Amino acid sequence: MREGLKLFTHDGVFHADEVFATALFTLYSENITVTRGSDQDIPEGDDWIVFDIGGGILDHHTPENKRNNGFHPDTEIPYASCGLVWRCYYRPILKAQKCPPAYYDYVYRRVEKTLIIGIDAFDNGINPLSLALDHTPSLSEEEKKKLVYESSYGFTVSQMIKDFNPTWNSDFNVNDAFRDAVSFARDILLNRLDSIISQLDARDYVSDCIAYSSHHIMIMDRFAPWENLVSGHPHDPKAADIWFVVYPAMRGGWNVQCALDDVNDRTSFRKAMPARWYGLRNEELQQATGIATARFCHVSGFLAGCDTEEDALALAALASR
Repeated sequence: MREGLKLFTHDGVFHADEVFATALFTLYSENITVTRGSDQDIPEGDDWIVFDIGGGILDHHTPENKRNNGFHPDTEIPYASCGLVWRCYYRPILKAQKCPPAYYDYVYRRVEKTLIIGIDAFDNGINPLSLALDHTPSLSEEEKKKLVYESSYGFTVSQMIKDFNPTWNSDFNVNDAFRDAVSFARDILLNRLDSIISQLDARDYVSDCIAYSSHHIMIMDRFAPWENLVSGHPHDPKAADIWFVVYPAMRGGWNVQCALDDVNDRTSFRKAMPARWYGLRNEELQQATGIATARFCHVSGFLAGCDTEEDALALAALASR
């Protein structure tokens, strides 16, 4: 990690883009100093990193910057300070986090696509669904408004960060609140990186499990992220032939999970479990299947569980008929 960083960003109400930008820098250096101020307070000198203010390369508020910064790849979403910091510093950040260099570009794209692009869109006042609907002339304006409204039910990470700002009737110091928000954002970033890197680390193990699969069933003696390799690579005939994956459950026992044709469609089962099993538990499921330690079948049918590996394999084989 770099020994120290001197950071400057704007004061007043804070937003997810500069909070996450600051959190990204905490992954680069364990010793950062953050100063928040106005346009008149911007420090001079190459030892300062100024972002989300001042019109420099890490700002996005001037028309010139917006033109120069461009858009996130294959989108109409402009960069905000979070995306600019990630684009400029992702390599030293990942190096400081001991990410294998071979992973850098993939991790960069995944973090951008799954987290940062949403933060930048929110800060720029852009709803990605509205952008997509602008290219869907078959829908009426009323239908588009309804879809946009219904898509707003989720509480986004940008809204969570916004709620860290002190309320109008609070005497909590805004800079202390900013530090709390940065700590929260840092945890989110670390978890996101750990999740993505662990998926990459699992590739060799999951590939071996795919190679040893048979009769539409893949067995894992320990859980590892498998869905992208099994469901996301239909060109691999062994992976495409898998219907069910059997692995140890975190709660004990063994799970049987349906493989998907499309990782983005949670109902695209290659082979569905029998509908009569859905929602059954314990004795009801045991009676329906004839399997002694069967414990549950999820109400949506995507997952079932048994106490033993042998019975989980028997349940998968029965579902495969």
